[in-house]
Amino acid sequence: MKKGLVIKMAIVLVVLVLSYCVFWFFRAGQSEKQINKFIADNSNYISAGEISVSGFPANQKIIVNDLKITIPVNMIAKRQIHIKQLEARASIFSDNFVINFTDAVKLQDFESSGDIFDVEFAGQPEVSLTLADGVISYFKYTDSGFKVLDAEKNVVNSSTGTSISSETSIDETDKRTSKISVSFKELEGYTIIDFYKNVLDKKVIEGIKTEEIKVNASVNVSPPVDPNQIPAPAPNSGDTANGAVDVNNAPTATVNVQNNPASAPNAVPAPSAPPAQNGNEAIKQAMAMADQANAQAQAPIDPNAQQDVNQAPDTISDTSIVKSNVTIEATITLTPSIKQDQPEPSDPTQIQELPVQFVQNIKIDNVEFSNPLYKINISGNVNSSSDDNYPSGGITIKVEKVANLLEQLKKQFKQLSESTKSPNSAVASDVSVDQAQTGNPANYDLFLTNVSERIVSVATEIASKNSVTKDEIAQFDVRREKNLEFLVNEVSVREIIGKVLVY
Repeated sequence: MKKGLVIKMAIVLVVLVLSYCVFWFFRAGQSEKQINKFIADNSNYISAGEISVSGFPANQKIIVNDLKITIPVNMIAKRQIHIKQLEARASIFSDNFVINFTDAVKLQDFESSGDIFDVEFAGQPEVSLTLADGVISYFKYTDSGFKVLDAEKNVVNSSTGTSISSETSIDETDKRTSKISVSFKELEGYTIIDFYKNVLDKKVIEGIKTEEIKVNASVNVSPPVDPNQIPAPAPNSGDTANGAVDVNNAPTATVNVQNNPASAPNAVPAPSAPPAQNGNEAIKQAMAMADQANAQAQAPIDPNAQQDVNQAPDTISDTSIVKSNVTIEATITLTPSIKQDQPEPSDPTQIQELPVQFVQNIKIDNVEFSNPLYKINISGNVNSSSDDNYPSGGITIKVEKVANLLEQLKKQFKQLSESTKSPNSAVASDVSVDQAQTGNPANYDLFLTNVSERIVSVATEIASKNSVTKDEIAQFDVRREKNLEFLVNEVSVREIIGKVLVY
């Protein structure tokens, strides 16, 4: 009797063990399938080498080799993250994974120089995620600081603390909503000019080559004028029949960017101007204060003097050392839609076989970029669809201490212009009209030079058209309707480009 009971218990135990083994391999296999599905669905941004699963009997340990992630937001960076190996661990009964980097992490500039950078962390980053139906429903990353180093161990970027989190939900219509939060503390090596280089640089060069943007090669810079003379708004004459920005017909009424009228030869004192409206006068006064602070910043420093690190001058001559705090809070919604050129099938079971595209909506709850020099806040809604090349919607950009930002951009565009010149290249004034009408690199140098010289006056003029602009605060309302042109404070971008490029 006892022997039979033991045999029955042994059989039950074997069945349970076999069942658990089947369950473990099934669960581990499902996790591996979800990872592969996620990588396949996002193959434009993610690739991986070998993926292996172990951890029997109580855990599931997934090792991913050669994981490469292309940063999907161009305005942040055009780089690829290469994680040579990572390990994801979870209980066999859970979909919540804890991730450790078990090998080196590198960054590669995959679009221009191709340089490879080493990433050093102050401590092991904390990473966790939850997989559900091939989608990362929850993701969180935090670190206590990192440095991005070039081949000579120079610091390219750094931060004293990073936090990234995302929560994604999918409803019954396959509508996907992701709430994203990103934070960098004391981010070094990234300024507003990097946004231009990441997002607009190639588009401008292409526009110059195709003559959609025409750069006037006649460099006849007029003597500086009194910045208190605010001209009347110029008519919009920057449009041409073929849609190009022809600076020969562009509006000429603009504020000269020189801030020292006394330096102009034969300068004639201008009559007193009435008080500027909407903060124009305050912005110009702040610009003068910024120039004075810049001169002080370039003066010899007393090594015995103590400086409060929490206070900084209005402008710093070496802007590369400025450390900024960055916060991004946004909600991304992907709504599925069947391609319009595909007829809807009569059989409802075949609807899933049609190619599905997603209409993307980004609600920018808050984007803040702040440092001792200036502070930028961005909010709004942006939509993108497959039948429109550019996003539509509207965003509001609010800049505090705008004079400091404009002064920094002026210097950075000038530096960028100088960096484009080769030792054998002709100076801008020697470029012929024939060269200016082609894709000659000197054209781009002319463009950058114009922007450097006119960004202050043009930005001040555009900001003054917004009633919220006052004192040291400027606001730019950017909006675009589908398949139409971008407007900044109700001024077309085409007209703004004309104001920047005209001589």
